[in-house]
Amino acid sequence: MNTWEFIKEIVKNIKNPNLNKSALTSSNKNKLFYVSDQGDGKVKVVLPFVFRREDLIDLNSKGLEGSTARIIECIKEEMKKGKFSPLSGNLGRRYRELYEPLTVVNCDMNIGSNLWRADRYNYIEGNRIHLLLRMIFSERDPRSIGRKIDELSQELEDYIDRISYSLLKKENINIVNQKDLRNRLDTLDLVAFIGDNSKPARSYTPVRRHFRIAGPKEGVNVPFITPRELNPVEVELYDGRVITGLGIKKREIFIITGRNAQGKTTLLEGIESGQDDHLLGDGREYIITTRDLAKITGGSMDMQGCDISLFFEKLPKGLKGTPKKVVGRASTSMTMAYRIQRAMTNGVDVILIDEDNSAVNLLVSGLLSKWFEGVKSLSEIMMKEREKLTSAFIITTSSLDLLTALADRAIYLEDHEAKYLDLEYFREELSKYYLELSRELKRIGGDKGGGTTGSCKGSNMS
Repeated sequence: MNTWEFIKEIVKNIKNPNLNKSALTSSNKNKLFYVSDQGDGKVKVVLPFVFRREDLIDLNSKGLEGSTARIIECIKEEMKKGKFSPLSGNLGRRYRELYEPLTVVNCDMNIGSNLWRADRYNYIEGNRIHLLLRMIFSERDPRSIGRKIDELSQELEDYIDRISYSLLKKENINIVNQKDLRNRLDTLDLVAFIGDNSKPARSYTPVRRHFRIAGPKEGVNVPFITPRELNPVEVELYDGRVITGLGIKKREIFIITGRNAQGKTTLLEGIESGQDDHLLGDGREYIITTRDLAKITGGSMDMQGCDISLFFEKLPKGLKGTPKKVVGRASTSMTMAYRIQRAMTNGVDVILIDEDNSAVNLLVSGLLSKWFEGVKSLSEIMMKEREKLTSAFIITTSSLDLLTALADRAIYLEDHEAKYLDLEYFREELSKYYLELSRELKRIGGDKGGGTTGSCKGSNMS
């Protein structure tokens, strides 16, 4: 019996009215219903079901994904206790994507699509919740499978009826709060908001390897608290509650600095994850970021008429065209220059940059890069042509002092806690440091009895 005949025989043997037979059309074949053999000899059966609860119609339509996701997560919790075993493959390791918890809703990336989650196949519509059930069976007898599906469907119906309505309403309003605040960022003159007591640190699993879908860190997870010197912003949520946090302003250059392993990248990833909505308990519920965002990294690419003229005054040998229309294989710094320039041309609200994944010579000015490449760094543009930076920038760094000194505001992370960095004081100290460094360099040159003898000065500084 082929798989198409097999699934039809299974459907014939399902008597429970929750099976959504109206969806079993040829256009939905292999999407909403199918059978597939598994590597361990078992069979996966996928079918659409509809369960009814009259009180679902009282939920806010703008937060239904939250209520849907909470129902699914409640079912998963029961699965972890050994209930609804066909849905978890009896908690087999190879089937963990079926029961893996997920606290992310409305992620715009194509990640975690293999996990059971609120999506176009799992949703609330009126008084009905549509659930696409993926079930694992050892037997291959359609009658036996049909009977077990009937039992499972009835158990699910009874359990869904018992889920607390107040829990579904809380999750519903939680999602509405996040959507509403994200929609109001523009009127608040912000591109991002980091709510106080947010917990951006993540725990990863074999099926949740990306920070956007990873779960809350287990154990110690230091909450973010806005340093009082940065004047925490108060925002009112849709449900009337008022929360405080750090507001990142439009066109602001905001630096996150500190030593290694203090959580700089984690916080930046949390800000990027603010594009998504999160269930209660995720820790990132009130990290809210505009979706008009660009995360800029290095890497090389082939350019065909790309504009990097904001940063490059000339092109090195091997590339054709001009800085306004580059043709050829670009270096990491050129690629990054192009991506930043393109993002601003496209009107992106905020650009995220992590020093660890960047071309440092594009971020800070250097004598050698000026001699050899004619590169105008981001820090130089910040200093002399700030009006050309039309997007906000959030940048993490541990060593780029000049870039930090030119920022509008900054924090440093110490023991994973956010501390205020007084940039006026920092600039004064950095100036003293540079002067002392200059004296030391001259002393070293004098001790060695040398001066400038190379051709770089003569050929490039004239």
